Parts: sequence; structure tokens; C-alpha cells
Amino acid sequence: MSKTMIIKEQTRKGAGRPSAEEAERKAAALIDAALEEFANRGFRGASLRTIAAKADISTRTLYNRYADKVALFAACLDASSAQLRRLTLKSLDAADSAAGADLADELADHVIAVMQQLSQERSRQIAALLFREGAEFAEVREIARVQFERYQVDPVVEILHRHGLTGPTIRDEATQFVAMANGEWQRRLLFGGPPMTVAEIEIQARLVVRIFLAGIAPRQI
Repeated sequence: MSKTMIIKEQTRKGAGRPSAEEAERKAAALIDAALEEFANRGFRGASLRTIAAKADISTRTLYNRYADKVALFAACLDASSAQLRRLTLKSLDAADSAAGADLADELADHVIAVMQQLSQERSRQIAALLFREGAEFAEVREIARVQFERYQVDPVVEILHRHGLTGPTIRDEATQFVAMANGEWQRRLLFGGPPMTVAEIEIQARLVVRIFLAGIAPRQI
């Protein structure tokens, strides 16, 4: 076989096999298209065919990656929680540097980072979808619950543990803390109002931390 024929044969065999970078780009484009579709049309109204077209892939390719709309929506929520994931990993890896940190400051910094992420327009749209359709679709509600536990409650539990706060009710207390921290953001989302500004988020974070620590003060060491 000539050199030219060998090159053509290698090219033919490699056709249709995207590089790792191209595959990653296509995967990101699919998630972005899906997030836009879910945000604009809701879970029920979202069309997988439309998502595939926007991502410039076939519906067959989409179904090869995600079995159904629920699986794709779960991937979208996980992707949109990227900042929260990074924050979680930072908390888990920062035990040494946080050993001398003030508990109030650490909790406040966590709340501020989370609220800034949740106050972004796309995050608000997806959250509104969850409020609207969570009661109707059990799968959507379960996806949201897992995300809430993993990216909001778990980091708070870790922070409290690092500062010597333990006990059988610590997870319940962390959950209540997150609920308080989300209160004003949630109120605006449900009843109408502009996204919280950076200054408002910081004020809210300090207020919630102060109330929370006053409630668990007798257990602090």
C-alpha cells in the first residue's frame, strides 16, 4: 500500500472520532443548550430535539449520553453547581488553613459565595422551575434535594465539624442554617423582587450567622 493510501486509510478510520478537547466542548455545549431550554420552557415544556439541534448534535447522540430528560436535567443541575462544588472541595481541603479561622467568618464567607452563585440569572431561572414543577415531577424534586444536601448542607456540616461542633443534631442544625441563609433570596424568588446585590448578600450573611451562632452558643467549645 502506498504512503498516500495509508494516510487516507488512517484518516478514514479516524473519521467521526472527535478529540478529547472536541468531545469536551460538545458536552459543554449540550449542557449549555439544555440549561437554556429548561430555563426558558421548564421541565415539562423542554424539548430534547430542540436541545440537540441547539447543541449541533443528533438526538441519537443525545440519548447515547443521557437516557432521558431526567438524566439530562440532573446533569444540568450538577453543571450549574460547579461553583458550589469548588467551594465544597475548598472547604474539605482547607482544614489546615482554617484551623485558626473564625467560625463566624468562615460561615459568612460560605453563605456569600453560595448566594452570589444562586443570584445569577440562570440559577434563578432554574430555581423557579424547581418551585413550579417540583411538586408535579418526583424525579425533579429528588434531583433538587440531592443537590441541596451535597452542595449547601454538607459544606456547612464540614465547617462546623472543623470547629469542634458535633452531635446527633448537627446535620439538622446545618440544614436550618442553610434555610435561614436562603430566606431572603427565596422570598424574592417566590414573591417577586430584584436579585440580591453583593452588599445585601453580605449583610444577610452576617445577620444569619449571628442568629445561628447565638442559638448554638452553649455548645461551642
